[in-house]
Amino acid sequence: MRKQGMAATLFPIFVLSGLAALAFWLKEAVTMPFQPDDGKKRDTPDAIVENLTIYRYDMSGELGYRLTASRMEHFPDDSSLIFAPRLIHYRPGQPDITVAAQSALVTEKGERVLLRDDVVLTRDAYAGRPKLIARTPELTVLPEEGKAFNDKPVSITQGATWLNGIGLMADHNLGTFTLRQSVRGEYVQTPAGKKP
Repeated sequence: MRKQGMAATLFPIFVLSGLAALAFWLKEAVTMPFQPDDGKKRDTPDAIVENLTIYRYDMSGELGYRLTASRMEHFPDDSSLIFAPRLIHYRPGQPDITVAAQSALVTEKGERVLLRDDVVLTRDAYAGRPKLIARTPELTVLPEEGKAFNDKPVSITQGATWLNGIGLMADHNLGTFTLRQSVRGEYVQTPAGKKP
């Protein structure tokens, strides 16, 4: 079921761009030069990085993104397992967006990212709007295609407004967000002139 009006309020396009940014930075983190495959088993990492932090700055020198992770394990098949990934997207004059999970599996040379175990997207409060929080158990992101999807429960809150459903499909390029089934929600409008 597609929720046009409520989705536009609850899950704005810059949250989708936060997902795309996280996937991009996870892909960047795992495409560092490693030794060629020496015949090790798939479950034996060929490189391990502890307390990873990657910064990206815009053309004017302002910090745009910060990606942190407690540990990254790279494997001979060019996949990586990243523990506690957390990306913060900074934009001047806009609220920060944070994407976090307990782990991420980056496969196919960064073409597919599976965020697992309590995926949380947060947009800080701004302009009288309360913090937006989206939660789901796992989320698959296709960075090159700008898409994210799952077949899991999704819960989104913004102040007293809430939206729940099962099966998410987000397309960053089209700016669309779809919950496929069992969609329920309540939109609570803040009275004019009052901050939530």
